[in-house]
Parts: sequence; C-alpha cells; structure tokens
Amino acid sequence: MTVISSAPRLWIKASPRGTRSGFAVLPDGAGGRVTVTVLPKPWASQPRLVQEHAHSPGTTTHVVVHETGLTAIRTSAECIGSLAVSLAEASRTQADLLALGSPSDEPVRETIGHAEPFGQLIDLMLLAERGSLMDSPLTFEGAFAPSLLRLLTHERLLATVEELIFRARPRYDERTETLEMPRGRLGAKSLLYSLATGTPRVESTFDELTTDTPLLQVVAAALRVIGSDHLPPKVAVLRPGLQTRAVHLLRHLSGVTQIERERAILLAESLWLGPLDQIWKPAVDAALPVLRDWAVQPEAGTSSTDALLIHVSTEKFWEQCLEMALESAFSALAVSRDAQPGEGVSVPAPWAPPAAEGDRPGEPDTGSFPDFMLRTGRRVVVADAKYKLGTGRVPGSSDGYQLFAYSHLATLDGRPSDLAVLLYPTRDGGRARQAELRRLRDGRYPLWLTHLPFPRAADLRGQQNWSVYIASLAGHLRGFAGEWTQG
Repeated sequence: MTVISSAPRLWIKASPRGTRSGFAVLPDGAGGRVTVTVLPKPWASQPRLVQEHAHSPGTTTHVVVHETGLTAIRTSAECIGSLAVSLAEASRTQADLLALGSPSDEPVRETIGHAEPFGQLIDLMLLAERGSLMDSPLTFEGAFAPSLLRLLTHERLLATVEELIFRARPRYDERTETLEMPRGRLGAKSLLYSLATGTPRVESTFDELTTDTPLLQVVAAALRVIGSDHLPPKVAVLRPGLQTRAVHLLRHLSGVTQIERERAILLAESLWLGPLDQIWKPAVDAALPVLRDWAVQPEAGTSSTDALLIHVSTEKFWEQCLEMALESAFSALAVSRDAQPGEGVSVPAPWAPPAAEGDRPGEPDTGSFPDFMLRTGRRVVVADAKYKLGTGRVPGSSDGYQLFAYSHLATLDGRPSDLAVLLYPTRDGGRARQAELRRLRDGRYPLWLTHLPFPRAADLRGQQNWSVYIASLAGHLRGFAGEWTQG
C-alpha cells in the first residue's frame, strides 16, 4: 500500500480550511492536464487518507479528493514546475479550494486508474442547485468556464437518458389522416365525397400507439444539440465521446419527430407528466439547460497555462440545509446573514465606555450574530451552524468562546436566550446524536452539541429525495428540541 519512489512529487492540499468543494483543471505544460475534484468532507468514507497519482506528461489524470485531503502527483520535474505554476494561479483565484501541500508522514496510497470524476461533479452541481437560498452558489472561473459548464450539462443529460432510454413508454395519440383503408371515426363530408366520386380515400380519426410523444421530442431535441455541438478541444478532451453517446441514444428515438430548439424549450416548460412518466422528470430538468445554452467559450486568445476552476461553499450549503429544516420544524425562526442580524436579533458588544452623567449607556453592535435564533416551547434558543467533523466531547476554543459570548449577549425580541446549540454535520452513514454541556461557572446554562446527517449524493438526485432529506432533518431537530426544553 505504501509506495516509495524517487520521482518528484507535487503535494496538493484540497480545501485547506475545509469549507469549499469544486473542480480545477491544471495544465501540465506538455499538452496534458491534471483535474482535481474536491468533494465535501462528510462524503469521505474514512478520514486522513493520503493519495498518490502517477501522471504521464501530455495525458489527462483525474484526481478525486475530499476537503482537507492531501494528494501527491508523481511526474517529471518539468511537469511539476508547470503544475505548480497552474496551482499558484488557481490559488490566487480561489485559495480556499487548492493550495500547495507539504509531504506527509502518513502512509500514502497509490491510486491507479481512478474513475472519471464527472459523476461527482454533477453531484456538486446538484448540491449548488439544492442550496438555493443564496444567489449564484456555484462559481465558475477561468478562460473556459462557460464551456466546462456546458460539458457538465451535456454529461448530466446523457447519464440520465442512458438509464431511462429502454423504459420509454408508448402512448395512444389521436391522429386524423386520409386513408385508403379507413379506420376509426370517418369524416362525414369525406365519406360522402368518396361515395360520390368513387375515390377510395376517406378522412379517418383514430388512436395510434406511438413513442412520438412530446416528452421524447424534448429529449431528442436536446440530444441533437449535444450531437451537433463543438466544444473547445481543451475542454472536450476532459470528457471524450459525448457526441458519440448522443448519436447512439438518438438511434433509439429515430421515430420521434424533430422539433426546433425554441419549440422544444416551450414544450419542456409546459410539459405535464403523468404518474407513469414521472421517472422522466430528471431527464426533462436536465434537457432544459442544454436547450437554453447557446454559447461556448472560443479557443482563440487563451493560454495553455490558464487554470480553470469551479467552486461551491459547502460551509454555506450546510447553513442553508439547516435553515430549510429549521423553518419546517419551528414556527418562530430568525436567520442572520452577511453580518446582518435576523429580525428581532440583537448582540451588543461585550464592552462599552462608561456613560456620561445624564446619558443612557449605549450598546454598540458587535457585527457578529448567531446563524439562528428560535423559540421552542417557552425557551429561546441561540444556534450556530458549524461545518466541522470529528468534534470531541467539548467544542473547539473559538466555537466555545463564541457561544459563551452569545449566551450572555444575544437576545431575540429583547429576551435573552435560555440555551445554545451547535449544529454539526456527521460523516456519511453517521447517526444523529447530541450531548449536553453546562456553562461555567454557574453551571445552569446548557450548550448542546448536535450532530445531524449531511446530505448524501443520493439525497440531491431528484426533488422528491431532497424533500425527504429536509423532512428527515426537521424531524431530528424536533426530536432533539424535546431534550432542549427539559429541566
């Protein structure tokens, strides 16, 4: 398992602060590239795993790592230099996503032929979509950012349709045609005309079982966009074969009427899916971005050393998950964002100058507010989201002092809080749990360390799965609130 090699290594630290996921393309200076996909740390099956990847100059190597993870790229000295320059450029753009790392004393696991990262990238896209309380949760930067986004929308549609193509259901469609062998309902005027003239053709209205449905017309239109699209070579090489896959799927839809892109967009936006067609809703959702997006980034005027980044704040996403669940679980909730207090929330500074004679003492604002304040029963709760794993029996010093200050100073509609809660995510597969601490020295004010499930990738795939997750999270919070109000 441990690999010792004399070849030079470039050490990369993913999300040094542990708060940002994303994707980066680092050119190696020899016509190749190293892609690094950074996934949320709760999705890691085990902590503190150090990886090593062998990169051949001029080829594409995919690296998948979780936040705070460390990985080593083993390649030639020339490529190490170019990758280091690309990494430095990426770090200037977004230092919280990637940084130069230091050699590790822990065992290094060599990864051979890692699977492509685009399934995980689509999960990150969905994560950004689900965290929809903020504007633009997914940020693209770099010369080919629009083209990479287009590649991801193409991959999302193809992956979805490939799972569904053999489950396409024909349905009856009413048609009116002039036939030599009449069937169905015959048109009276056409029948009289045929009898009078001896022409053996009668207008007939009938139901015919067909797969040429509006649903499949939309899907086929989006697949034709992919089949005829031309991404810049520097982006297309990251995921070759997209057009071939689209053409292969279109062969299964050869009997579907071709419609223009604009008509397909209008049809998709107004499409009603019956109970038996609901499995196709993800395909329609994936088809719309493909149909709406026209532009790709041109090849001219870009440098081969330009790094490419997409990133999403998973720390903020965790806050948004909790906000949606808390809104469902509690009727009175105040949310503070961007250093602005929620409605009714006040946190005065802990120190103030003495008031002059005849003046009322002032209470200057601290500019720091808890993420949430709420009421449960007769208790006022101050709660803060913390995107941290592996917390011990007591919170870290910064979190502890922060909640200590809130316990004394924070008020909701003028009423001080009765207890405080720190809301942590669990690792994938971890169970919801909480533990109580007491504020020293009085020992009367409780602080609860509450650990709740972070969304799995499967929870992001489909609105129904997402709704079930939020409902489950709200259920955990309501259950834990029963313990908060005891005593």
